Amino acid sequence: MGYANVQYTILYDQYRDLSFQSFPFIGHPLQIDWISLPILHSFTNGFFSGIFWNLLEFNATQTILKMATDLMVPLAPVANLTDTHDVGFVIMSSFGHAYRLLKLPEYLQIVITAASSLSTRYSPEVRCIRSWDSKEGFLVIIDNMMNLELLFEASYQTNNQTWYNLAWQHANRTMYEHFRPDNSTYHVVEYNETDGTAIRKYTAQGYADWSTWSRGQAWAVHGFTIAYRYTKYQPFLDKAIGAANYFLSHLPSSTDSITYWDFDAPHNSTIAYQPRDTSAAAIFASGLVELSQYVTLEETKDYFLTNAKSIVDQLASPAYLILDNKDYILRAIIANGTQGPYPDKPYDLATVFGDYYLTQAVLRLSKL
Repeated sequence: MGYANVQYTILYDQYRDLSFQSFPFIGHPLQIDWISLPILHSFTNGFFSGIFWNLLEFNATQTILKMATDLMVPLAPVANLTDTHDVGFVIMSSFGHAYRLLKLPEYLQIVITAASSLSTRYSPEVRCIRSWDSKEGFLVIIDNMMNLELLFEASYQTNNQTWYNLAWQHANRTMYEHFRPDNSTYHVVEYNETDGTAIRKYTAQGYADWSTWSRGQAWAVHGFTIAYRYTKYQPFLDKAIGAANYFLSHLPSSTDSITYWDFDAPHNSTIAYQPRDTSAAAIFASGLVELSQYVTLEETKDYFLTNAKSIVDQLASPAYLILDNKDYILRAIIANGTQGPYPDKPYDLATVFGDYYLTQAVLRLSKL
């Protein structure tokens, strides 16, 4: 966490000099500059602030509080967006975290406004929140489970039962449509917007429609864990456990169990290299720490916690930590993230979301 503070404080200074018009997204470790995106146009833009909120909760200082706040305030207009489901990612990793720590009513108001915006994307026929706007049909991606935290939290704070119901319906429909019998996940489900039937199940970032994209599986574990946190609905917990067990049973060797970018991507004479995805590992590890606190069997709890700690230790090892490679010059925490699908999209990258969920995992472990 000390290293994260050093790296991201330098990044904060760099982006402050640019008036916080864009935020880091992904970066090549051998290059000095991140690929940045405008602050209103990426699911990742809350994570820059969110890393500092994680650091603040770990070891509070006025300097960290100022940086977290400075990076959060420009994101307020995101709460009014109705053309994206990513409002949940952005607002909960920034204003949501800030309100939990500081209880300032103006921060809660941003959360409430964002929940109202997100709720406009719900379809009563599909019983889900639309992910991507598309002419193809009503598209829902497994990542969208993470945005439900916004609706659940706003409902809890305001007693708005409608928002709770929307989030519950989305999780319930996803539980039946996005999972295969072995608890692996489809990335995208296309629905008929008129009658709500599922038309097609496929991938946009994984290896193949039949394969399991590892970051999508991590979103499923983390997302259903959050859904159980708010609802205490046993099938959501069971699905999170099933998805977690699938993830753990498909990891590489114990000496380096950082997942590949897709669990089914082949290694053979034609495709000799498959990249890992440290962002998937970090998302999964953080979700697994929380999930371990909800399971009733001590053996399962210990199994989940042991694996979460092992993954965090490996992410912080010389194999993946930016600090331990003398050729890396990017200001980040870990390398070897993958945007997917490989090789068409960038790989062996630093990702702001990987860094965010790693610091979240460390924070959660520090509280046990």
